[in-house]
Amino acid sequence: MRARGWSAAVLAVVCWSGIAVAEPKPEPIDIKPFKDKLTVLKDASGAFYVVTFDHGGVPYIFYGTAKLLYEQPLEGSRSRNGTAWSVSIWAPRLPFPFQGTVEYAKDGTFRTTCTSKLEQGLTVVTGEKATEILDKGKFMTTAVTRRPLLLARDDRGIYYYVDVLSKQYGGNGHRVFIGKKGAMKQIPISDVATDSGGDVFSTKTGDLRLVRNLDQDVRAKVTTTWIKGEKRTELITLDPYMNQPLIYRDLGVYKLHGTICGRE
Repeated sequence: MRARGWSAAVLAVVCWSGIAVAEPKPEPIDIKPFKDKLTVLKDASGAFYVVTFDHGGVPYIFYGTAKLLYEQPLEGSRSRNGTAWSVSIWAPRLPFPFQGTVEYAKDGTFRTTCTSKLEQGLTVVTGEKATEILDKGKFMTTAVTRRPLLLARDDRGIYYYVDVLSKQYGGNGHRVFIGKKGAMKQIPISDVATDSGGDVFSTKTGDLRLVRNLDQDVRAKVTTTWIKGEKRTELITLDPYMNQPLIYRDLGVYKLHGTICGRE
């Protein structure tokens, strides 16, 4: 093993975190500073979008109902061409690159795109309805409070999945799910050990453990093992990023709400 700044030893910091973490909730966003720059839109399904790209050059996209709208996670490209603009939004149920878009064209029309075959125009909402949404609607931070950490499966099609709270919501708060697609069950764990060699997720008695080992010499090499009593099962480690549609659509762990293209 190559030395990494320590000739005699490798310093490993192990963090143990309690699993009983209260699930965070989206928080209100005060839109008053840029309320006059917001445009209210509606799609054919009756969902509402509240958008702007004029607040200090920073886009804001909200999506939801007339009473409750969530800030959209902006990911990927954003561009402007005169008054026209386009903003990419994280949409994990879509194929790679896992993005939808909201666009404003030079002719003054809006549209949203979820795939190359699914585009729809957005209607501008004006008058009392727009005023009602901006005055009485609740504008919240993103409803997606968790992010994937680990994904693996065995040769019987049983999946092993770990998520954590996103940084915006405090991080940590590990959860472990095991099962077939659409029938995942959360496994109660009491301890998480994380160090330079990987992670260990274990139950209170230690009878069940999910272990992820990181090869410090070959950074791309990750091995995952499920341990039940004395039985060890080597798992196939999967890339969470490239398997976002599987995680957010097929596994059934999340009831994804508050995001565009969430029904695709």
